[in-house]
Amino acid sequence: MSKKGSAAALTAALALALTACSSGSGNNPGNTDKGASPAPSAPAASAQPEPQEAVTLKVTGFKSGSELGALPELNDKFMKENPDIKVEYEGMPGGQFKEFIKTRFASNDASDVIMLHPGLSEVISYGKAGYLYDLTAEPWISNFTEASLKATTGEGKIFAIPNDMNVLGVYYNKKLFSELSIATPQNWDEFLAAAEKIKASGKLPISIGNNDGWMTLAALYTMAPSLVYTGTPDFDSQLNGGTATFAQGWQEMNKNWFSLDEKGYLTPKSTGVSLDQAQQAFAKGEAAMYIDGSWSLSGIKKTNPDLEVGMFAMPSNAAGKDVIASAAVGTTFAINKDTKVLDAAKKYLEFWSKAETQTAWAKSQQAFMTIKGETGDLDPAFSEVAAVVAAGKSYPFLDQGWINGGAATAEMMTSAQGVYLKAISPQEMLENMDKAWKQAASQTK
Repeated sequence: MSKKGSAAALTAALALALTACSSGSGNNPGNTDKGASPAPSAPAASAQPEPQEAVTLKVTGFKSGSELGALPELNDKFMKENPDIKVEYEGMPGGQFKEFIKTRFASNDASDVIMLHPGLSEVISYGKAGYLYDLTAEPWISNFTEASLKATTGEGKIFAIPNDMNVLGVYYNKKLFSELSIATPQNWDEFLAAAEKIKASGKLPISIGNNDGWMTLAALYTMAPSLVYTGTPDFDSQLNGGTATFAQGWQEMNKNWFSLDEKGYLTPKSTGVSLDQAQQAFAKGEAAMYIDGSWSLSGIKKTNPDLEVGMFAMPSNAAGKDVIASAAVGTTFAINKDTKVLDAAKKYLEFWSKAETQTAWAKSQQAFMTIKGETGDLDPAFSEVAAVVAAGKSYPFLDQGWINGGAATAEMMTSAQGVYLKAISPQEMLENMDKAWKQAASQTK
C-alpha cells in the first residue's frame, strides 16, 4: 500500500486515480507510482501494515538459579536487537537436565535451541543420532578456537558452539585458611590434614549438597585427573573399548572420597541439601571449602561480596606427584534439527558467537574464553588453579570422552545418594555404573 498522504485540496478524481495506482502496487510499503508527483507532506492517513507477530524461540538449558549468570541479560539484549524474536528460556539443575532432554528428544519435543554438555556423552552423541543441526558451514563458527570446537565436533560435523571453558576445583575461604595457618594442600595427605584441622576448629570442612547427586559427580571429576589418569592416561579409550571398568579403575578414588563423609568432613545428611544451599553455606562462612565449577563464583560473591575466596585443583595425588586440574568446555548451544524457526535459532547462535556476548557470558561464569584472540577477564580468585591449567596440567571433564557417558553419569549420581544413605557401598556404586554402561552399550549395537 502506498504511504502517500491525502490532502483536502485534492479532487475526488485525483484521489480515485491514486487509489487505483496504489491497488496495483502490491503490499510493498516502499512501492510508489513512478508517474505521479510526490504528494504534499502531511500526516500519513493510509493504513499501516500490522506489525508481524514475534517468533517464539524456545531455549532449554541446565543453568538455573545462581548459575544463570548473564543469561537473562543477554537474552534481553538479543531480543532488543531482534524485536521480531521472543526468547523463552527454561532452565533446571544439571542433575535433572540429562534425563529431561533425553526424554524430550525421544518424544520429538525438544526446544529450538538446547544447551548441552560437550563431548561424546551428550552433544556429539545427539548430533550423530541426527537430532542436531549441522553448523559446520555457518560463517560465525570460525570465531571459535579449534581446541574448543573439538568438544562439539563428531564425524566431521560441528553440532554446537562452545560457549566457555570452565574449571572444576575446590573453593576455599582464604581468611579461614590463613587464621588456621593452612597452606594450599598439594597432595591427598595434606588435604586430609587440612580438613581435620578445620573440623577441630569447629567449622565444617566441606559444604556439599547431594539432593540430586550432581555435586558428588563434580567432586569425583576433580579427583580423577590427579589420581586415575596419571596412572592410566588411556583409561577413557580402555573404557570405551570394554577393557576397563569403573569397579577396577575408580576403586581407590571412590573409597577416598566417601571416607571424607565417614570422617565428618562433608555436610551431614547431604542428600537433603541442594547445590544452592551448599553454596550459600560456604559463602556465609559456615564451611571452609566447597567443590564446584568456576561458574559458581558469581553466585558465591552475590551472597557474600566480602568473602576472601580462592580455588585450588583437587590434590587427590600422592606426595611427589603432580596436581592435575579438571578443565574443559562447559556449555554449548545446539539447534534442534527439527526446529520450525531455524532462521531465528541461527540468529541466536550468531549472537552468541560474537566476542562481546561471549565476554559478558564468560565473565558471569568466571570462565575461560573460547573466541579466538580473546582472553576474558578472570577473577583473581582463580590465580592458583589458572596457573595449573596454564602449565598444561589439566584433563577434560570425564564424560566428554565416554561413549556411554550419559548412562554412567546418571547412575553415578543416583548410586552416590545410596552410598550416603548407607543403602549401598562405594564399590557397589561403581558396579552399578558398570552395569549401566554395559546396558547402554548393548542398546547401541
